[in-house]
Amino acid sequence: MNADHWLKYITAEGIVISQSHLKGDWGIEMASADGSYFHFVAQGGAFFSIDGMDEVQLCAGDLIVLPQGDAHKLKRTKNSSTVSLGHFVKHSNGLHRKDPDATSFLCGAIGIDRHMVMPAIKSLPRSLHLKAGSGNVAPTTIEVLKQLRTEVENAQLGSQVVIRNLLSTLFVYVLREWSENAKAEAGTWFSAMQNPHIAKALACIHERPNHNWTLDRLAQEANLSRSTFANQFRDSVGETPHSYLTRWRLGIAAQLLNQTTLSIGEIAYKVGYRSEFSFNRAFKAARGRTAAKERESRQPQGTPLLVPTK
Repeated sequence: MNADHWLKYITAEGIVISQSHLKGDWGIEMASADGSYFHFVAQGGAFFSIDGMDEVQLCAGDLIVLPQGDAHKLKRTKNSSTVSLGHFVKHSNGLHRKDPDATSFLCGAIGIDRHMVMPAIKSLPRSLHLKAGSGNVAPTTIEVLKQLRTEVENAQLGSQVVIRNLLSTLFVYVLREWSENAKAEAGTWFSAMQNPHIAKALACIHERPNHNWTLDRLAQEANLSRSTFANQFRDSVGETPHSYLTRWRLGIAAQLLNQTTLSIGEIAYKVGYRSEFSFNRAFKAARGRTAAKERESRQPQGTPLLVPTK
């Protein structure tokens, strides 16, 4: 089933933490973070490792994404020693060694509204390796990887803006490809997206958050009995239909608070709340602050939580 009904509401922002062109031995050890990491190798090669998984060799043009922000290491060779991200950024970020054998790479984070996509993030593998020369990666994704490599290798005016946009596009492509093509494990959000009954109910929630959705009404849309729908939804998505609906509504509300001048009452109505009071109560319970405080912050949508640098 086409996943555009949820992806069109997802915004992502690529944040570059470090960009270097290094010769010789080097290594970075990154602590776990409440966000999504990425590493992109434009030239040369590197080795990526995460506890409990086989080490991965990265070649020129490869991108690796850690959706759940697991602790990991990135090294020039398998035996290279590592330093903390904070130490590396202080001493090696921005260095450019003029040597054809140097490794050119980006390290950073992907900013997303994790409240909205948490079930999807939890369903993704701990790391996603996009190989530039792989036939398993969509042509559109390969093209963006090529563009990213060009921008990193040939930095020009505006390259940082282009790089951030390309990284954002790549992450959305990753989510789209995984939701449509991967053999999702049973009991995960992506398996729910591939279940025509549950996917129909999810599409209803995503496209019409202001509708007065009830369990009975969503079950009818899914063409399932009330009890069967409730059980299948909870088992595959990982939460009840009501919980998912609430979180999605408040995610859309957060976007509207940051991106529009609509009043809080108007936003409440647009996402399915018939009173500003009930909306504010739900928003604070889910987000930890009132809708007014959310609007005051006016942070760009998708800004990631701070990545630890020590």
